[in-house]
Amino acid sequence: MRIRLLHTESFRLAAIYTAIFVVSVAVLGVTVLAITGSAMRQQIVQYSQADVAAISDGYAHEGLHEAEEVTQQLMVAAGHADFVLLQQNGVRVAGNLPPMATRTGSIEFPSPLTPDHVIVGVGANIAPGLYVFSGSDLVFVSAVQERIVKLLLWLFAVSLLVAALGGLLVSRSFVARMDAISRTCRAIMAGNLRDRIAVRGSRDELDNLAIIINAMLDRIAALMDNLRQVSSDVAHDLRTPLTHLRQRLERARGEAQSPQQYAAALDAAIASADEILSLFAALLRIAQIEGGARRAGFAPVDLAALLQKTKEVYGAVAEDAAHALAVQPAAACMIRGDEELLFQLLANLVENAIVHTPAGTRITVALKEDAAQVTLLVSDDGPGIPPEAHGKIFQRFYRADAARSQPGHGLGLALTAAVAELHGGSITAAKPAGGNGVIFGVSLPRSE
Repeated sequence: MRIRLLHTESFRLAAIYTAIFVVSVAVLGVTVLAITGSAMRQQIVQYSQADVAAISDGYAHEGLHEAEEVTQQLMVAAGHADFVLLQQNGVRVAGNLPPMATRTGSIEFPSPLTPDHVIVGVGANIAPGLYVFSGSDLVFVSAVQERIVKLLLWLFAVSLLVAALGGLLVSRSFVARMDAISRTCRAIMAGNLRDRIAVRGSRDELDNLAIIINAMLDRIAALMDNLRQVSSDVAHDLRTPLTHLRQRLERARGEAQSPQQYAAALDAAIASADEILSLFAALLRIAQIEGGARRAGFAPVDLAALLQKTKEVYGAVAEDAAHALAVQPAAACMIRGDEELLFQLLANLVENAIVHTPAGTRITVALKEDAAQVTLLVSDDGPGIPPEAHGKIFQRFYRADAARSQPGHGLGLALTAAVAELHGGSITAAKPAGGNGVIFGVSLPRSE
């Protein structure tokens, strides 16, 4: 049976860290054992050297009798070697070891007294035919090392247990959070776009993922609401031109009696069809912009140059409509964007002011910069827009009462909002301080 907790990524990570810890403990244990054994052997050798030096001094000062007496004292004194031997010409004089071969320096040999034990010590010839040895059994060293091994094994077992329990607890928490995310996603897939993933506030990876998914869901919900609104608006706005088209065609079929009347009816039908096609073309362009496909072709754009281009293209148009178009000079200001779309944005705002303001209106285009962003400003001193409509004019098909007598579908400002959002910015409408008219501000992030 597959145990789910044991197959989560968190449990795998816990198992990996446990394996690393086990290997570390093993390496540490071997190192500790080697260092401990070496240190204790060195300590035995130092004690043995001190004992050999003491016996040698006794012999040098008072002869063999003193050396024998010192040997007897070392055998019962605490803090000295376990075994001492003083032999002359191969015959034991004093000590607790049988006579042995005269090897000098630090030596190691099997214990002649206890099987399977090893004695380590120091041997020296202190006079012709007079040999002394001092050493200790390594059984004490082995006992200490055995205790260290047992301690490491206990540590290893406890660590494994703690790691396993920790991995299970972490996995359980991870699985619970992932189940919550899965439930929310399934509910959203079932059509409940208002559900959101709970955020604990721990600011960990899952919290960050939940925040990103929630933001994505907010965006999807907004797009779905927008799609429903657009569908409704398209159906409503197309009803009138399609009804007119059908009425003209019916009238032509029933009333037209000459080729000229048929031609006039066809011209009117073609004009209605062109109006419908232009409406769909505008909607398609907005959809393409909101889809973000144009972002791949972003390049450095000089906004100051776009302002001058706007003056060159629309200066005469504004003059013919008895408007004054003023473009304030600005230094070069570079951002990353789509030059064609940004010019379309400015063009829509200027055309909007030309069409919807009376003759004699002054239209101003300016550029304002700060450390974080640049702002395109298009303002006029016309009658303005009611404050309650400032947040609605960027919606598709919205037209203020004063604009309903003008041709159009209410998509121009919706396109400017889509272009601003494509570039990571925003557009707002407000009444100028201390004046009439309206001022549009398009805030765009500065290029890095």
